[in-house]
Amino acid sequence: MSRFLTCLALFLLLPISAFAADWDGQPNRYRVRIDAQATRAEVEADLWQQSDMLSMYGVMVVPGLANGQASLVEGMRVSDASGTSLALKDQGGGDFGIRGGQRIHLSYSVRLEHDHYSWPAGMEEVAYHTDEGLMTTGATLFFADGDAPVQAPIEVEFELPRGWHANTPWTRIGTGERYRVASRRELLSNALFLGTAMSETFDAGGVELTLVLGKRYRKSAPLFVDLLRSQLASYAELFGGPPLSKRYLIVINENASGDGGAFASSFSQFIQGDADERNRVIWGYVMAHELLHFWNGLSIVPTDYREEWFKEGATDYLTIATLARNGWLGGELLSKRLENVPRRYLIARYAQGLGMSVRESSKDKQPNRQLVYGGGSLAALALDVALRERSGDKVGLPDFMKVLYTEFARPGKTYSLHDLERIARDLTGSDFSGFFAEAVGSESYFDIRPSYAALGLRMDSFVEEMFISREPQATPAQRARFEAIFGRNLE
Repeated sequence: MSRFLTCLALFLLLPISAFAADWDGQPNRYRVRIDAQATRAEVEADLWQQSDMLSMYGVMVVPGLANGQASLVEGMRVSDASGTSLALKDQGGGDFGIRGGQRIHLSYSVRLEHDHYSWPAGMEEVAYHTDEGLMTTGATLFFADGDAPVQAPIEVEFELPRGWHANTPWTRIGTGERYRVASRRELLSNALFLGTAMSETFDAGGVELTLVLGKRYRKSAPLFVDLLRSQLASYAELFGGPPLSKRYLIVINENASGDGGAFASSFSQFIQGDADERNRVIWGYVMAHELLHFWNGLSIVPTDYREEWFKEGATDYLTIATLARNGWLGGELLSKRLENVPRRYLIARYAQGLGMSVRESSKDKQPNRQLVYGGGSLAALALDVALRERSGDKVGLPDFMKVLYTEFARPGKTYSLHDLERIARDLTGSDFSGFFAEAVGSESYFDIRPSYAALGLRMDSFVEEMFISREPQATPAQRARFEAIFGRNLE
């Protein structure tokens, strides 16, 4: 999940304005017309503007676009309820000053050229075209109140080229392309696909999933569905409940990056080449990782960037563990995955020369992602082992995640490092402040080998070469600990 989406998710969780009572009681409505060539989106909006700031969220500056996505917006016009033009003060970065406390009518055009640029988070988290339509995000299309909004109902209507239809995680109104949106966060932090691509909707553990597949991946639909069903069931058990949202959209298309991005109730994924059982270790891992973010990252949210390591690292580690338990990773593939964890950390420390702590690395996530993900995964694995060792193997990271979910999976509530330390202490009766200081707070090298050894694993390495193997002389306790995390029959 990208830095801009992390910032977007946190900003959208700001408390409701104290002046929300001034709202005029009417819905906030957006109408989007996509032209026949899908080169422009014409947007009209009728909004209650509470604050003095109108904003496009998640703006990322890239070469050629001084104001990021906002640079592709043209012809902004705004008027009040009587039709009188209102002044907008361009403050850069997608922010516009405006007099608040009134209903406004806003119109503008968005040039749909986002796939011409190289975005730090990848165009799968912004917008791109295929021969079947347009993938975009709410933040790419819509402006909204730049301060905490009132709880006005939100409606979106699309006017699309002939033969197109909209795929969204929102609630459809009637039989047309009108949708009811639950919140500003759901409006802006979600992927959409507008076009002719195949879609399939199915229920998995009480969650409604809509899968939108590019042409190349239609034949692979059963593989996707099987993995999604098994992982979704495992995550619900792992956290002790469903994610906050009950309806999700998944968009899959072809691109060499093979990356993906999670949103409030959706994720967008690229796959390189075909999707089959041979390369499921790649695309299946990305899919499972992004799905787990519906819990860890979108239902459970860190207070600021410093705990991004836990959002990404625990997600990475738990993805590996659940894929192994569900039979998607055999012994050899599991070893490869476990080798990648310290390898990414070593690349960050020694090849890239990153000297900051793992916590601080997320301040600039994209260039530091090897330390964020690699260091975060190491810390999560080590935390799981430490919880088990200090509790006599009575509790582990799954128990930790259940407590975190119970306490923090609610809108507007966020956790800090202090909360992680407290939960670990309550579960084991042991002080974990020193553990976290060493694992993610220090700028020195964190040695993961003792944690692997506690699982009956041996790590041999030379520079970036990394080999993980089962230790034949492992004790029964070490073997039992390994099986408790990754399952049996993985020799």
